[in-house]
Amino acid sequence: YSADSQFITHLVGRILGAQGLRPTPIDTKGFQSVLKLIENTNADSFDLFFGLYKYNRNSGYTIGRLRVALEGVVGELLQRDGVMGVFGDNGNRDGSGDERRTDG
Repeated sequence: YSADSQFITHLVGRILGAQGLRPTPIDTKGFQSVLKLIENTNADSFDLFFGLYKYNRNSGYTIGRLRVALEGVVGELLQRDGVMGVFGDNGNRDGSGDERRTDG
């Protein structure tokens, strides 16, 4: 269990860290927790993160589940907003399609 929890923690922390998130004067407790996760995981070396990936037999499965979950959550947002297609690109995974709204 430890390797799985460490890997997903480091994966999410590094993904969020790549967003360049910074503190603001109106941070919520939740956002402060996100920033702390980024700080903690990015303080560790990429070699350690790579080791968590390489030597965890479930890491590929974890990445796949995270991708499916992201697509599902974003898909639900876009569906409620009237946007068709995955990530608002009419199904073009390279993002070259335009966003189309069904509400006119």
